[in-house]
Amino acid sequence: MMTPVRYLNRRHWRTLLAVLAVVFASVLAVLVPAAAATDSLGATALFEGKTIQLADGWGEATACLVRSDAEVVECFRTEEELDVRIVQLEQSRGPEAPRRLSSWCSGYLQLYDGTAYSGSVLYVRDRYHWINLGNYGFSNRTSSFKISACPAIFADGDYGAGDWYPTSQTEAWDQSPSMAPGWDNRVSSIYVG
Repeated sequence: MMTPVRYLNRRHWRTLLAVLAVVFASVLAVLVPAAAATDSLGATALFEGKTIQLADGWGEATACLVRSDAEVVECFRTEEELDVRIVQLEQSRGPEAPRRLSSWCSGYLQLYDGTAYSGSVLYVRDRYHWINLGNYGFSNRTSSFKISACPAIFADGDYGAGDWYPTSQTEAWDQSPSMAPGWDNRVSSIYVG
């Protein structure tokens, strides 16, 4: 026979889990349609003074930067030009720029469409939500990567759906000149924590 204390504990946990499930479902019901509406448009980037729709292709650009904290989506002909722009953005913040508590975890996730960090590259500095790479014309293109101070998660479906790349290989400061077996050109969404 079940003791009253044990029964209350189980009942308490069941109620708590039910409440959490309802809250989670409510949040998803609000967020997913809003994100889906944005996704249908894809990302627009600035490239040599003109705007390009990244989901439709990069044209002559080979390096793109996504940085939501500076409201920047820009593309460049070379990765070197992108690196110069990053220095400009960092310097424009100035030494007195307010730092968030999470500033220790800054830097960029770099995704390359060639092995050994070659080919087109997407630099991402955007955290705490799933990013669908199709919006940036980079879905199923990653063949190598570099991770800075923030760990990342790679998924083969939109919004983190489907299988995940081994998370033990996408921790802070990890990099790989090639993807794990079966993962070349398979990443569709990323999460940077």
